[in-house]
Amino acid sequence: MNVKLRVLSVGVLFFIGHAVSAQKTKNDTIRGEIDEVVVTGSYGIRQTPEQVTGSSVKIGADKLVRPSAISIENALQGQVAGLMSTASSGQPGANSITLIRGLGSLTSGNNPLYILDGVPIPSGDVSGLLTSQNSLSLINPADIENIEVLKDGVATAVYGSRGANGVIVITTKSGKKGRSDLNFTSEIGAGEIAFEKFKMLNAGESTSLFGRSLFNAGQATTLQNGYNLAKSEYGWDGVSDYDWNRAVRRANPAFSRYNFNYSGGVENLLIFASLGYLQQEGISRDSKFDRYNGALRADWKASDKLKMNMSVNLSRSVQRGATDGSAFSNPVFTGRLMSPTQSFYNPDGTYNTKLYYLSEEFNPIGIQNENLEKGIFNKIITSVGGDYQFLPNFRYSSNFGLDYTSGNELLYWNPDFGDGTFDGDANGNGYLARQFNNYLTWNWYNFVHYNKVFADKHNVSVSVGLEATRTEREFNVLNVQGFPAGTRIKYADVGANPTGAGGSADFRSLVGYVTRASYTYNKFLTFTGSFRRDGYSGFTGYNGNFWGAGLSFDFGKANVLPGFFKSLKLRASYGENGNQAVGPYAKYDQYSYRGAYISSNAGFVSNVAPVEGLYWEKSDKSNIGLDFTFGKNGAVYGTLEVYKNNNTDQIFSVPNPASTGFSSLTKNIADSYSKGLEATLGFRVGNSEGINWNTKFNYAYNDSRIKSLNGETNPTTIDGFKAFFPGHNPTEFYTRLWAGVDPKNGDPLWYTDDSKTATTNNSGLAKLSFTGKHALPTHIGSWYNELNYKNFKLSFLINYQGNYSVYDRWAFVYDSSGQYGYLNQMSSALYNSWTPENPNAVQPKYVYGGNKNANSASTRYLFDGDHIRLRNVEFGYRFTKDVLKIDGVKGIYVYARGVNLLTYAFDKNLYFDPESNSNAFTYTASNLGVYDQTQPNLRQYMLGVSVDF
Repeated sequence: MNVKLRVLSVGVLFFIGHAVSAQKTKNDTIRGEIDEVVVTGSYGIRQTPEQVTGSSVKIGADKLVRPSAISIENALQGQVAGLMSTASSGQPGANSITLIRGLGSLTSGNNPLYILDGVPIPSGDVSGLLTSQNSLSLINPADIENIEVLKDGVATAVYGSRGANGVIVITTKSGKKGRSDLNFTSEIGAGEIAFEKFKMLNAGESTSLFGRSLFNAGQATTLQNGYNLAKSEYGWDGVSDYDWNRAVRRANPAFSRYNFNYSGGVENLLIFASLGYLQQEGISRDSKFDRYNGALRADWKASDKLKMNMSVNLSRSVQRGATDGSAFSNPVFTGRLMSPTQSFYNPDGTYNTKLYYLSEEFNPIGIQNENLEKGIFNKIITSVGGDYQFLPNFRYSSNFGLDYTSGNELLYWNPDFGDGTFDGDANGNGYLARQFNNYLTWNWYNFVHYNKVFADKHNVSVSVGLEATRTEREFNVLNVQGFPAGTRIKYADVGANPTGAGGSADFRSLVGYVTRASYTYNKFLTFTGSFRRDGYSGFTGYNGNFWGAGLSFDFGKANVLPGFFKSLKLRASYGENGNQAVGPYAKYDQYSYRGAYISSNAGFVSNVAPVEGLYWEKSDKSNIGLDFTFGKNGAVYGTLEVYKNNNTDQIFSVPNPASTGFSSLTKNIADSYSKGLEATLGFRVGNSEGINWNTKFNYAYNDSRIKSLNGETNPTTIDGFKAFFPGHNPTEFYTRLWAGVDPKNGDPLWYTDDSKTATTNNSGLAKLSFTGKHALPTHIGSWYNELNYKNFKLSFLINYQGNYSVYDRWAFVYDSSGQYGYLNQMSSALYNSWTPENPNAVQPKYVYGGNKNANSASTRYLFDGDHIRLRNVEFGYRFTKDVLKIDGVKGIYVYARGVNLLTYAFDKNLYFDPESNSNAFTYTASNLGVYDQTQPNLRQYMLGVSVDF
């Protein structure tokens, strides 16, 4: 068989492929005699394919760069059954939500653990002033050789208290022995909004709607009088028409990416080096992301017994963008509120700051041009490791690495209009804030490994090791006001009055003791067990024990293969992982310093109560998997798995007597579970005519429920219009149930409770209820297809998400049935609202000042998010060396690529992107499925060329 081998950071040879068999020698490897070996995690643990008992998926380099994703976790969307990754905004570089097999925690972190070349790297938002900055967006996907996603208890057991949410192991590219290869890749493109169905009013329609609302409110005697009054209020000339929504956006945001790398090696030294640059514009005119990358990796065989490695990844990003949410400075939001009767500029060319608006001076075009939100982030990830065989069958492996990220953020509001005007404030107008962030994580592990085969049938492997990790975070911030009118100099010393300064720092440390053992009998029966004991600084005095065990049986190797199968392997595992994604001082009494505590004297104030006995959240994971191939040469392959994760002892706030000074305490009292099914089915075929076809389907079903909340008898409401309660999905929406419109008079109607037997036009009599709709998809699927014919290549990826809902958080403003009459610019308000002539309308009667709180939170603004998306399409052709006949050029691949080309939403009323999440809330469950006026995702068209030298 054709087996590819790559030298890893500890000198281990790595098997890439599907078939389960052995190859004894290969001439282009550093070692002369080898077995096919895979590596679990980053501790130098070796195992052959038949020793794998856990659930894991590996994604190769080509599939990581193909989606043209800025961040590596977004590139995994649709590639792994059971993994969901969606950006929280279309702002380039924004944070993402990544889940493996549903929610692992109700209130703590849900991100997987990321390991890059043996170094645990922080994920999530590292910004302070910006809306968000994704730490992982600083890593160049083009430098990655492969990513392995570990999902079940035995696969993640060696990570102990950090493995509850799954583990994503990233291996960067290395050099190739006996070769010297250069590659240059260039990709350029442009984009547009991937999915949006907002239909906006023109100036005449906006005036008509405003006039109708005045008539319905009794402020005009006829519709014509209402129209005339609205025209006068707007100051409209009856002719002009201004499209604010378009004015604050780019028509075709540009994209460009350039990568240059070298890969080569001699007998004992392998080298990989790369440089990269990426630029992505967002839909908002002031939105942009630039990234600069450099990487170097060396693998050195010092002797037959000693191998060393070193890797360095450097990056720098510059992000510019606007605020999300309801801020007037958010152009996506304000562009939908401004009446098209209002001009952008005054006749003299200055900004129009006398707008008919909530605040007349908030001109979104001017704010985009004159204000600034900017963040510069630098990152270094480096590791040094070695592997030494000190006795026959014994190895020692060690790796030290660190991840350092620094941020320099600037927020500036001009002193002439908008957010930077503070009427009556003695500190003056104009505002500048600057924040400096530092994040440092270092990690060092040391392991001893033993491996021996007895009597050619009994393969025994044992690994014992110690790992230490420390993370430090620090930030400092300053605020200044009092900038001279007309100035745009964005430095703190230009402002006359410092208004504040602050900072904080924290650290957390983890020490883990790891033991892992594996026994394989005659290559068909394997037992694997792992045990880890962790001590965490946040839970002083408490050490956690975490473990996992797995069993596999290979029917083919046992010569009991049933039916037409070419291979068949059964796996079963159980493990207990932990989740330490809580604050570093969650257990302790926490104090804050106040400059004026008692009688204007400085002092410390206790603001978080100490909690004795606080410990890790736990996840008990069970998994059964079946891997198979059948057909000619195993052309059909697949995996079927069922799992259940019981998430216990979750950290949750419980009420506390107010007399203590603390309204709540944090305890380990909540339990939940996620269970589901995952399936992968693929087909590959090739023939002598140069045709190769590979197609693969992924499907995942997930059911997540809360089991207990310390005996709570009432739902615990959380942000995002949701609530926690036993028996319900942790992302289920909890709000009033919308019953439509009374056809007799246009009143809004709600169901009085979840029985839906009675309705009311009084929102105060409508009980908050569970809706049966949740933000976490029950069904996730994908279809990848790749067809190669001679030098032509065609591939595509289609993603599907089903049985979930999304909520428009700010529709109560711009779709308010008149509550904010002159801010409603959606065409549905004019054409789909109740009138005597349209009694069956879907929206209530439009009344200036509001129609009986018709815009109060309810399922009126809740939509089904089910959709199918053509995630990626690529068509390319490779010109070979024989055709080119250019000295030094080995080949050129040219291609056209499309991203998010088509999106089909099953809910015909959905008008915003179904892949929408918020940045605003603390909990993952709160942020999921909430549309928060974030920038839209992009549909992109790209052309690229890759040249091999």
